[in-house]
Amino acid sequence: MNEDESKYLEIIENFQHCQRNWDLEKTVDDETIDYLLEVGYNVPTKQNLNSFKIVCIKDRDEVLKWARIARNSDDTITNVGENTKQFMDKGGLQNPQTNANLLFLFFVNDKERTSTARRERERGEDPSVKGWRKEKMLEVGLAASAIGIASHMKGLRTGFCGCIWKEIIPEEWTQEWGVHPEDLAVMFGVGYPLHDDHRLHNNG
Repeated sequence: MNEDESKYLEIIENFQHCQRNWDLEKTVDDETIDYLLEVGYNVPTKQNLNSFKIVCIKDRDEVLKWARIARNSDDTITNVGENTKQFMDKGGLQNPQTNANLLFLFFVNDKERTSTARRERERGEDPSVKGWRKEKMLEVGLAASAIGIASHMKGLRTGFCGCIWKEIIPEEWTQEWGVHPEDLAVMFGVGYPLHDDHRLHNNG
C-alpha cells in the first residue's frame, strides 16, 4: 500500500464515525461549501436525472432549528431510552451530529418522477412513488457519502442522521427551496470537531 492509498484509507475510516461535537466558533468558507455542493451534485444518477436537491444551511440559528427536529416523535420517544429522554427533556439534542457548522439537507425530487425528461429517457409508465423514493434514496446516499469523503479530505468531520420528525416541519420552512418536508431523506452535519473523541456532546 502506497502513501496515497494509506491516507485515503485513513479518511474512509474517519468517515465511519458519526461526529457529535463541534467547534462552533469556527466557520466554513463559502468556497468550501460550493466545492462540497459541486461534489454532491456530480455523483452518478440514473439516466442523469435531477433526482434530488441539496440544501446547505450555515446560519447558526437555522442549523439549530433543524437540529431540534432531528429526533423521534413524541409518540415514539420511549424507544430512545430513559437516559436520552431525560437529556432531551433538559434541552439536549437527540442527534447532536446535526448541530454542526454546516447542515446539509437532502430532498428527493419527486417532481422528476413524472417529468418529461424522465419519460423521454426511461420510457414506459411513471414509476410508483414508493419505487421512485427507494431508488432515489440510494442516489442520495451516494451524494451524501461523496460530500462526506470530500469533507474529511479537507479536515472536516461529519455525521449522518435519518431520524427526522417530518410531521412537525412547517411547509414554510422548505417552500423557498421548492421541496416539501416529506421529501427530506437525510440530514448531514459537516464541520470542525471540538474534541478528538467523536462521541462527546457539545458543552450545553
